[in-house]
Amino acid sequence: MGALFYKDNLYILQDGKFEAISFSEAKKKRVGALLPLAFIIPLTFKLPANLDQEQLDLQIELKMYNEGGLDPNKEYVIDYIAYKLENENSYLVEAFALDQEKVAPHYQESVKKIGFLDYLFPKFIAYKALYDKEFVPKENHLYLSLGEEESFGVIYQEGRYIGYRQIDSLMQMAKKLGYELSYLKSLLAEKGIKEDNYTIQEKHIYDALLELLYKNVEKLVYAINFKRSYFGLDRIDKVFIDFEGQVIEGLRDLFLSFGVEGDYICEPFECCGVDAKSSALAVAIRYVERYEELDQRLNFSFFERKKPLFSYRVVRLSAVAALFLLLLLGGWGYLFVKQQQISADLDALQERLNAQRQQSERYLKAIKELKDRKGALLVQIKELKRQNDLIQDTIDAIPFVEQAKITRQQMMNDIVEALYRYRLSTRSIDQNGTKFADVALISQNNQREKIAKFMEYLLQKGYKEVSTRQILRRKDFYESVVRVVR
Repeated sequence: MGALFYKDNLYILQDGKFEAISFSEAKKKRVGALLPLAFIIPLTFKLPANLDQEQLDLQIELKMYNEGGLDPNKEYVIDYIAYKLENENSYLVEAFALDQEKVAPHYQESVKKIGFLDYLFPKFIAYKALYDKEFVPKENHLYLSLGEEESFGVIYQEGRYIGYRQIDSLMQMAKKLGYELSYLKSLLAEKGIKEDNYTIQEKHIYDALLELLYKNVEKLVYAINFKRSYFGLDRIDKVFIDFEGQVIEGLRDLFLSFGVEGDYICEPFECCGVDAKSSALAVAIRYVERYEELDQRLNFSFFERKKPLFSYRVVRLSAVAALFLLLLLGGWGYLFVKQQQISADLDALQERLNAQRQQSERYLKAIKELKDRKGALLVQIKELKRQNDLIQDTIDAIPFVEQAKITRQQMMNDIVEALYRYRLSTRSIDQNGTKFADVALISQNNQREKIAKFMEYLLQKGYKEVSTRQILRRKDFYESVVRVVR
């Protein structure tokens, strides 16, 4: 079951009713939150269809930095939806970036209360949860979401999300018209944009509202026509109005006036058996519940759940080694006590032997056997002590092994970061332990300055030595081997 963090509370949807749950209960559920469109940076572009998943991820990230205007000094969450265009043998990629530094303060109070957010997603993708894989309607739908702070239209072609377009929010519309927000809402709900609903004295209100909505609908029609060229979108069958359970009279005629094919049946958006005014919240909860099974999804959350302590490899190894050590120490203690006891018995027998030296040959034989047993036990104790020392050495070495891995990874991360910062290409990176790495750079004549900056950047990172070991010229390119020493 999924839960949605909304206005400082956690809600689940059960039997058609919303139920607020405690933050402790949330740890047993998947938790999501809506992400305002103002936080995401969108970019649409094409990439070759022959890229594997890893190459596709890398190329999309590079595109977002090079063409999306991302700052290399900031951390972003990047997610995307890729559509394979068979007739072009390429991907049409709709990618989005989220500035972590900018978004974190907006959710920090929520995260403090529950400790994590599994899913952080824009509202336009939540409607995907309405479509069942086994039964997808052969219709094209447009969801028109009109909110106080953000408004948009999103297109679903036979249950597949193919794009959205942001329009003026209700607050922006009210400001442009010079009306109070509440008055604008009442106009849209009660009179809409149907001329017959306005008196002659209200004609100027109708004209201003019609002109404003016309400009926003024009944006949506442009988006529909743009998607038509890629997806063969030939019509819109239904328009679902997500506007506090209300429908806007006359909106259908406005869409039809642009000449785009379709029935444009306008209906209030309803979902999940709840009141139409609450359907927007319900569909967001359903998206969280169905996230894992959806074939199209977006998630920008960087507030991960903390892993249980025992899930870390170092802790598991230490626990196993400690348990084994405990068992060995227990065995060693038992043998030590046993040896002490035998020694005491041996001393007693030796005293009796001194007093009755000639009494019995049987005692001499018993003494010899006890001495033999004592010697064997001492050998066992010595071996256990050796094993104990080996285990202790292993435990002591674990942190150094893990630290070496971290050091190697940090060195590799610094080199890759420097390559990306100065847009240099490399044939190979040969890393030997934690001490040094050889980077084979491939560059043109005009990139020598970048190589120098690359080396200077690594020196500023604290590396002991960054030097050129070999330079080979191959036609118009230079191959330079730079050694980086920690």
